[in-house]
Amino acid sequence: MSVSATATSKKLLIIVGALLLLGYLFLTRSLWFSELERQAKVGRDRLNKPIDLARADTVIWKIKGGDWKYTGEFRVGLVFDRLSDIQPAAYRKESMLLKLKVDAYAITYKPTGIGTRIEGFRAPRLIRNSYYTTDAPLSSEARIWESWGKSVELGLCGVERYPFEDTYVAVEIVQPDPVLAKANPRLEIVGQHDYAVYEHLPMLRIFRDFVLMFLVLCVIGLAYGALKQV
Repeated sequence: MSVSATATSKKLLIIVGALLLLGYLFLTRSLWFSELERQAKVGRDRLNKPIDLARADTVIWKIKGGDWKYTGEFRVGLVFDRLSDIQPAAYRKESMLLKLKVDAYAITYKPTGIGTRIEGFRAPRLIRNSYYTTDAPLSSEARIWESWGKSVELGLCGVERYPFEDTYVAVEIVQPDPVLAKANPRLEIVGQHDYAVYEHLPMLRIFRDFVLMFLVLCVIGLAYGALKQV
């Protein structure tokens, strides 16, 4: 093999090796902080439904299995816009007029016997534990989350969701609140995730991209130096 052919083979090998390393760095970018990225994705995947708080009623929100792919524990909150003509006290649980009761269930199916039809039955899905202690989330007994910012979110309940199920969230308006009815009230659901991820993930993404860019420049620099020596 001639010297020229050998040099060409070496250059080709250097270029291919550099491209493989760059491709590897690009592909592994999504693996950095993958669990934090997953939790952030869960936090962004929210559904909401308007609710009329001006009259006593029972609102049943059917969340079809195909409408929301999330499975596991999720939270149900009641969200309001913060309006300048509504006093802050009207949004506070201890002083608002609004009283609610919540429930959650799924309709599951099982055969009644060989060759017979399949019947559905109501399976409870409302979570009751040391955190979710009551089905009256705006009462003084409830000690669950609240969020205040441009909007106000009051926690209502936790619900367990299983694959291939339609989930039903039932909200009974025991005592209406005509004031909060003007604040664009809506039910909102979000999967269980670590809310601190929003604080740390942006800086971690910058750190990741800085390190990867440094490594890319190192690979390019080494490849360029090797090509000059061939």
